[in-house]
Amino acid sequence: MAVHSVNRLFEYNKWAWRRVFPSLEALSEEAYFEERPFFWESLHGLTAHGYGAEQVWLQRLEGSSPSVLPGASAFSSFAELRAAWDPLWEAWESFLGSLTDCRFDDSLQYRNIEGTEYELRVEDVLRHVFNHATEHRSQMTPVLAQLGHPTEPLDFGRFAMRRKA
Repeated sequence: MAVHSVNRLFEYNKWAWRRVFPSLEALSEEAYFEERPFFWESLHGLTAHGYGAEQVWLQRLEGSSPSVLPGASAFSSFAELRAAWDPLWEAWESFLGSLTDCRFDDSLQYRNIEGTEYELRVEDVLRHVFNHATEHRSQMTPVLAQLGHPTEPLDFGRFAMRRKA
C-alpha cells in the first residue's frame, strides 16, 4: 500500500458518504430514528457508529486509546451528526498528509473500548477503516431505497469514472 492509495480510499470514503447524506437528510425524523434490525438499532445509530468508528480509529492512529465510542446518543439529529463529519475529515486529511509509505508496516498498539490490548499493522488499520464504512453504507442503502430515498450508486468504479464524465 502507498500513501497515494490510502488518500484515494479516503477520498472515495468521503465521496460515498456524501452520496448517502442527501438520502438521510430527506427522511422524516421518525424514519431516521425508527428502530430497525441493524446492529446499531436505527439509521441514526448506524450513521453515528460510522462516524464514531472513523473518529476512534484516527485517535488510535494518533496515539491514544479512547475508552468510549461516540454513539447515537452523542447526536440529537442527523444535522448535528453531519456537521461533525467535516471537521473529522479535516483531521483525517491532516493525519494522512503526515503519513509516509514506510509507516504502513509500523505496529499500532492500542486498547479497544473494553480495555483489551491489540496490535495491528497501520496498513491493516487504514484498510479496515475505509472497508468498515463501505460495509455500513451497504447496510443502509437498501433501507433508504425501501423508504423512497435511494442513494446514487456508491461503488468504487463510479467514483473512479466520475473524473471522465
